[in-house]
Amino acid sequence: MPAQENTTLKTEYADKVRADLERNRSEQERIRAEIETLQAQLATLESDHALLESMSAALGDETAAAVPAPRRGRKTAGTTPAKKTTVTKTAAAARKTAVTKTAAKKSAAKTAVQKPADTVPPLTDLIHQHLSGQSEPRTAREIATALAETHPTRNISDNLVRTTTERLVARSRVERAKQGSTVYYTAIKTETAPGPAEETTAAAS
Repeated sequence: MPAQENTTLKTEYADKVRADLERNRSEQERIRAEIETLQAQLATLESDHALLESMSAALGDETAAAVPAPRRGRKTAGTTPAKKTTVTKTAAAARKTAVTKTAAKKSAAKTAVQKPADTVPPLTDLIHQHLSGQSEPRTAREIATALAETHPTRNISDNLVRTTTERLVARSRVERAKQGSTVYYTAIKTETAPGPAEETTAAAS
């Protein structure tokens, strides 16, 4: 295998590892955010539970802590039937509210979990898109500076941008030009490339 091809393969593997690391970090941040949301939900449920227990104790319902719901037909000592009905309705209303809140929070958490994890566009696409919108060639440092401003949460360095842009050059998506010791990059417009029909016509002529 030629040395240049070996170097290109190593560069591509290194870029893939960097991209995987970046995706891994993004996934960790997403999961940490979900854990914090679930912990907040758990804290709310525990607070609601403590409040319901306090209400139950204040109302004199000693069986509420032992069973999930008030039992029908069971009389509480020192409580008249009318008061028992009031206690049952109050506890049922409070429980219904807590269940509704829990269901809504679970639905929101499920929706958050089902969101695609990989929503960040690849660096190659960002670079090509940036160069396509420029009227003049750009250096790797200029590209990195512009992308760092528009994507402050991403880890973008000059070396990473230079290596990734060279991959685009190898794929004929970006053109490289050297002036002195400075290398400039320009996006190749894909729509100007001749199609199969045009190539066949040119070959026939």
